[in-house]
Amino acid sequence: MKARTAFAVVLVGTLAVLSILVVRPFLDYLLAAMLVAFVLTPAQRRLAPEIGERVSALLLVAVTVVLFVGPAAFLIRAALEGVGDVPTSLSELPTFQSAERFVERTFGVQIGPQVSGFIESLGSMVAERSSSLASTGVHVFLGVLLFLFLLYYLLKDGDTLVRWAKDVTPLPEDVQNRLYGAAEEVTWAVLKGHVFVASLQGFVSGLGLFALGVPDAAFWTVVMMFLAMVPIVGVAPVMGGATIYLVVEGRPLAAALLVVYGMTVVAITDDYLRALVIDKESSLHSGVVLLGVFGAAYFLGAIGIFVGPIILALFKATVEVFEEYYDLA
Repeated sequence: MKARTAFAVVLVGTLAVLSILVVRPFLDYLLAAMLVAFVLTPAQRRLAPEIGERVSALLLVAVTVVLFVGPAAFLIRAALEGVGDVPTSLSELPTFQSAERFVERTFGVQIGPQVSGFIESLGSMVAERSSSLASTGVHVFLGVLLFLFLLYYLLKDGDTLVRWAKDVTPLPEDVQNRLYGAAEEVTWAVLKGHVFVASLQGFVSGLGLFALGVPDAAFWTVVMMFLAMVPIVGVAPVMGGATIYLVVEGRPLAAALLVVYGMTVVAITDDYLRALVIDKESSLHSGVVLLGVFGAAYFLGAIGIFVGPIILALFKATVEVFEEYYDLA
């Protein structure tokens, strides 16, 4: 290896490591911006010729704020405002009263004092860590701002970025086209299977909670939308808890209706749509999806639920393209 080549490799490697260290604190927001920009790019390409690239990008960022960032910020604010009410209001919640009565009748154990002690300890711990909570709040605020700026520039200059990536990638043009095509296909498949299907399944499950008068049905509907993205887990914990609540409240018929609803309407919605979107479009095994969700969530946080299966699907597609083009078999 020539001295110039060695120097170039060391320089590029050093700058790459430094770049990773710079990006790492906000990597989840960067990945989220890339994911949302990927979803909105078709709309950007349709709107840009009509109203201009800058205006269309700003419009789509505004839509994102209205549909996602705004509601998320509202929920976080409501949750933070409600933290102070937890120690005094928890025992007054219908669901807690039902669970307390159920445990006492079944096992003869009173859980009220133990829970009260736990809540007091939790309140003390939260008070001690208030400074870290404030620091986390600042980090989230900066991350959201970064997400919005990155989303704007990815929408406006995304095609330029892709062309640059193709120019610097040392692969034949036809291989790159196959790779980008396969990446787009599997990304859409996983997104539809883990976002659209999960959201629809959580919404359908929530309709059952609303219809049967389960408290806080809107909150549990949102929870089920996220749980539905995790294979094996799904909406079962919330639906099961709601069934127990109805039984303890002396409404066995409503509990039976909820079980039947979950085993028919909810199950059909999940099985049919998930099989249609994922199995037929990406051929990604459920075990691989589960590994992607858990592994990426551990490594990247909440964004890993979306990104993990996509990374594994991209790896699978890349191996298939290379095997076909270079005849690796």
